Amino acid sequence: MLLISDLTDGPDPVLCIPDPSADAAARARHVDEAVLCDARWRLPEDAPRMRAGLAVLPVGPSDAGPVGVRAALGELVRAGVTAVVASAPNGGVHPGDTAHPGDPGEEPVRELCEEAGRAGVPVLLPTGDRDPGETLHRLLRRQLAVEREKAQATARVLTLSATSLEQAEGPERLLREVAALTGGTLTLVEPGDAGWQRLATEQPRALEQLRCGRVRTAVVPCDGRELVLHAVGQDRPHRVLAALRTGGWPPHLRRLLAQTAGQAALLDRSVRHRQDREVLRAALWGVRVSVLQYLMLGSWEGAVRLAEPLARLGGAAESGGGGEVLGARRAVVAVLQCAPGEDRDGATAACEAATGGGALVVPCPAEPRHVIVVLPQERGSGGGAVTLLRPLVGQVPGRLAGVSGPRPWSQTSSAYEAAVRGLTAAGHGAERIVRDFGSAPLVASLSPGARGWARRVCAGLRKLTEEQRAQAVPTARRALSYGALRAGRLLGVDRTTANKRLRLVLEAMGLDHRQVTHRAVADLAFQLADLPEPEPADHAPDTAPRGLRALLRERPVVEWAARELSALDAPEGPAPDGDPLGDSARRLARPRSTALMELEGGNVPAEPHAGGAGAELSHPSASGGGEEGGGVGGRRMLAVWLGHNCRAGATAAALGIHRNTLAARLPAVGARLRLPLGDPGAAPYQVLWLLVAAGEIPVTAVPDPVAASR
Repeated sequence: MLLISDLTDGPDPVLCIPDPSADAAARARHVDEAVLCDARWRLPEDAPRMRAGLAVLPVGPSDAGPVGVRAALGELVRAGVTAVVASAPNGGVHPGDTAHPGDPGEEPVRELCEEAGRAGVPVLLPTGDRDPGETLHRLLRRQLAVEREKAQATARVLTLSATSLEQAEGPERLLREVAALTGGTLTLVEPGDAGWQRLATEQPRALEQLRCGRVRTAVVPCDGRELVLHAVGQDRPHRVLAALRTGGWPPHLRRLLAQTAGQAALLDRSVRHRQDREVLRAALWGVRVSVLQYLMLGSWEGAVRLAEPLARLGGAAESGGGGEVLGARRAVVAVLQCAPGEDRDGATAACEAATGGGALVVPCPAEPRHVIVVLPQERGSGGGAVTLLRPLVGQVPGRLAGVSGPRPWSQTSSAYEAAVRGLTAAGHGAERIVRDFGSAPLVASLSPGARGWARRVCAGLRKLTEEQRAQAVPTARRALSYGALRAGRLLGVDRTTANKRLRLVLEAMGLDHRQVTHRAVADLAFQLADLPEPEPADHAPDTAPRGLRALLRERPVVEWAARELSALDAPEGPAPDGDPLGDSARRLARPRSTALMELEGGNVPAEPHAGGAGAELSHPSASGGGEEGGGVGGRRMLAVWLGHNCRAGATAAALGIHRNTLAARLPAVGARLRLPLGDPGAAPYQVLWLLVAAGEIPVTAVPDPVAASR
C-alpha cells in the first residue's frame, strides 16, 4: 500500500496532479494496486475488480478512446478504482496540457478531468514523455520501493522488540524508535499517572472506552493534529498508547502503531513477569530460610508444615526440593563458602544445579559468603555428599566446603556445627572440601551420672513460664552454639532479642551470660540433657550426686583431653599419601553418632585412640614456630585467652604480642583442633573443657551452679 503523495512528492516524482487546487485529502488517498487499462478503458480480464486501485488510462484522439467517458469512468469506480493516470500512447500528455488547445489529446483529457471531478476521482499525469506501459512500470517500481521501506520499518520494530526482550528492557526504547521512524510522538500512559489525567481531561469519552475495553483503537483530532489511541495488552483497565502526528496517520502507519502496541504489551509483560518472578523467588528464599530455622530449632514437624507450599509449586528445581528432603529420616548438612568476591546467588544456583533440585539450598542468613545445603541421607551419606559437591568446589578457586555426617532431624543444629568445623579444616586441605568425622565430644567421655548433674542445672528453667521456655530456650541454645548475632539471623530475630533470651535462660540456671566459662557450663548441661536416659541395669542410682568439677577429673575425661590436645604437639607437615585428613585422623576422630551410641549403652572405652590428629589439620603455622605457635605455647595462648574471657585486647597485652598477631594465631591453632576459634560460638567451650581436663586451667575456674546451690 502507498499514498498518492508517495507518487507525487519527493525529489523524483512519478506522477503529478495537474490541478493545483486539489485538496490534501486527494493526496492522502492510498493505493493498493496499479493496472493498465486497454484503449477502451477496460480493466484487464485477470483483474475485474480492484481494491483501492490506480488505473493507467491511454488517452489520444477522440475516436481512439472509450465511447463514453462518463460511462467508462463509472465502471472503473464501481470496480474499485480510486484514482486514474492519463497517459498518451506517444507520451504526449504533460502537466498543463489541458491549457493548450489544439493538442490531439486535449479534448479527452479535459473531459476526463471534468467527469473525474464529478465522481470524486483524482486525475494524475505522468512526469516526462512516457507512454502508458512505461508509466505503469515506474508506478510498480515506486510501489515496490515504498513497500520495501515500510517492510524495513516493520522489521526494525520487530528486531528492536526482540533485542529489548532479550535484554529484559521495557517498551521505552521501542517507542522512541517508532517515533523517529514515523515523525510522531508516542507515549504509553497508565491509569492514574499524569499523562492519563491530561488525556482524560481532553478526550474523556475515547479514553474511557479504551480503558474499559469497549474499543481497541480511537482516532481523534487534537490541536490541528491527529491523535491515535491504541489499547495495550489484555488486562483491564488497559494501558493506552497515545500517538500524535502532524498531517495525520495514514493507514500503513496506523498498522505500524498497532504492531508497536502489541510489541509494547509483550515487552511490558516480560518486565512485569520478571518482577513477579523476583518477588516469588524472594518469597521462596524466605520460606526456605524459615524451613531451615525450624530445623535448627529441632522442629521437623514445623519445617514440614511450612514446606508444604513448596511442594505445591510442582517443580523441584523451583521449589528447592523441600518436601523431598524432609521426607527422609536423616540428613547431611554441607556449608559452601564462596570465593572472595564471588556472587553468592551464582554459587547458590550452582548448588541447586549440582544437587538436581533434590536438596534444600539456602543462602546462609548469618554469613554472607555461606550457602547451606541440606541433603537427604538417601542422596548422600557424608562421603556421598563430598563426592557430589567436590566438582562444585573445584570449579572456582577459593571455594571451600564442609560436610557433616548423617544426622536425625532433631540434630540439624549439630550437623550444621559439624559442617562448619569441616569448613574450618577445608581451608588447610588440598581438596578444599572436608567431611567432619566428629571430634569426640566431652559428653561422650563423661560418666552416665553427668546427666543427673545436667538435670539439676536445667531444673532452674522451671522458674520461667511455659511461654518463656518455648521462646527463650531454643534461642539461647543457638546463641550458645553460634553467638547471638549469627543465632539471631539464623532464627529470624535481632541480636538484642537473642541476647535478652540468653541472659534470661542463664540467669534462671544460676549462670552469668557475660562469662565464657558460664556459657560453657550451660552449653554442656543442654547437651547432656538431650541424651536419653541409660538403662537402669547399666549403672547404679546416683546416691551421692557428683559435681561438675569431680566429673571433669574422671580418667576417661582426662584421657579424652590428652588425645585431642595432642594435635597441638604433633609436628606440622603434609598428610601422608596426599590425604588431606590423614589416616590417623580417621582413627582419632570418632563419628559423633558412634560416641553417643556407646554413651547411651554406658560402655565408653577407656583405651585412647591410636595416632594423633596433627596430619589431619596440618598447615603452615600462623606463628612460624616459637612459643605461641603450637605445642605448649599454643596451650598457654589458649589458656590466657580463656582466662581473659576471650577478650582479644587483654589477651594480647598479657602475652606481649600485637592484637593482630593474636587474631592470626587463634584461627591457626583452632584449625589444628578442628575448631573455628575465629568465629563466635561454642568453639571456646570445647577448648575450655580440654584445658581444664588436661590441667592447663584450674578446675576451680569452672562454675558449678549445682554445687553453689547446696
